[in-house]
Formats: sequence, structure tokens, C-alpha cells
Amino acid sequence: MFLEYLVLEFLLIVAAGSSLFGVTIGIISSWLLLSVINIVHNYYAFQGIYFWELIISVYSLCGWTINYLLNRKTRNLRLVKVTAGSAVSVLAFGVFLPLIPGLIIWTLIVGIPLAFTYREIPKAFYLQLIFKFIFCSGWIIIGNILY
Repeated sequence: MFLEYLVLEFLLIVAAGSSLFGVTIGIISSWLLLSVINIVHNYYAFQGIYFWELIISVYSLCGWTINYLLNRKTRNLRLVKVTAGSAVSVLAFGVFLPLIPGLIIWTLIVGIPLAFTYREIPKAFYLQLIFKFIFCSGWIIIGNILY
């Protein structure tokens, strides 16, 4: 049972990471991964499949739309991809290490060099980064409630 939950959390972190890394393809792959988890878990409860599939689909569509609009404002800054990609390592460390050491490692390896590399960061960047963290956390929350 514990191994099953550990595999589920790993799959949810993969879904969150793909929506952080990828723009459209990442969100679609996260939607497909959670849809497969939904079908496997709610195979015999037919109403449960449709209910959760509707929630997952609406969440994906809203997230894709907001991400598209924010990407147009920031013009796909590489900084967003690097920061969001490194956040996946923080999520992965959260499964195997406590949160505080994971945040310290992330700050030393990624956070400090980013702070000294870029001097003028637009406000739309912070908005997009906050959205991406909230959106990827949503996949983990939906997956845990679903299971």
C-alpha cells in the first residue's frame, strides 16, 4: 500500500513537472496522466470517471489559456523555464528529503545565480512564475483527492 502511494506521488510530481516545463505539450501530458489515473482508480464507478474527468479537463483548459496569455506577455523568457524547471527538483526533493534542506539546496544551486544574473525582471515574470507554481500544485492536489 505504501509503495502504491509512493508511485502515485511520483506520477503526480511528473505531471506537475511537465506542466511547469512544457507549455502546451506539458499541460496536455499532465491532463493525460491524470486521466489515466482517474480511469484506473474509478474504473467501476462510472459516474466518478465522468465527474473527475470534467474537473481535470476544465482545469487543463483554464491553465492552458492563462499560461498562453502570460507567455505572450513575457515572450517565453528562458528565465521562466529555468526557474520552473528547477522547482521540479524542489518537488522531487520533497518526496525524499525534508522541505527545508530541499529549499536550501535549490537556493544555493539555482536561486542565488539567478538573482545575480538578471538585473531587471518584468512584473509579468513574477505573475507567470506564481501561476505556474499554483497550477502545478493543483495537479498534485487533484491527484491526491482523486485517489
